[in-house]
Amino acid sequence: MFRRKVKDPHGRKWTLGRHWMPRRKRFKKADLDFPDLPGIDGGDDLGIFAAIFLAIAAFFLSIFLVLLLFNVVALAIELSIVIIIGLVGLISRVVFRRPWTVFAKSGDQQIEYPVVGYFNSGRRIDELAEALSSGAQLPPGHR
Repeated sequence: MFRRKVKDPHGRKWTLGRHWMPRRKRFKKADLDFPDLPGIDGGDDLGIFAAIFLAIAAFFLSIFLVLLLFNVVALAIELSIVIIIGLVGLISRVVFRRPWTVFAKSGDQQIEYPVVGYFNSGRRIDELAEALSSGAQLPPGHR
């Protein structure tokens, strides 16, 4: 995102810029709920020791899988989603001429202007900065 800061004659500070894409919503953390292990029926001592060993091994294996593999898979999925969104955004900007959102923000007041073309949006930001610093009224836009 490109940003530029200007001050109007009344002393208000304005931030001007353009948005590439809307803000990404954060995903909630995964709530992992493991099922209870079923009871192991056995009568001999070797079976009990084997069951305890298998339970301990299953515990450490599940911890390993959760801490390592789940994070790797989640990271790969999130990275692929970001790449796909970036490609779709690039195609929509270039091929379908989707407008950039140029904004002027001061405190709780924000005005947005849709502008087609990257260089046109830069020129629009410069025009708005000039108008604000000279004290001229901003043209109407979306609020």
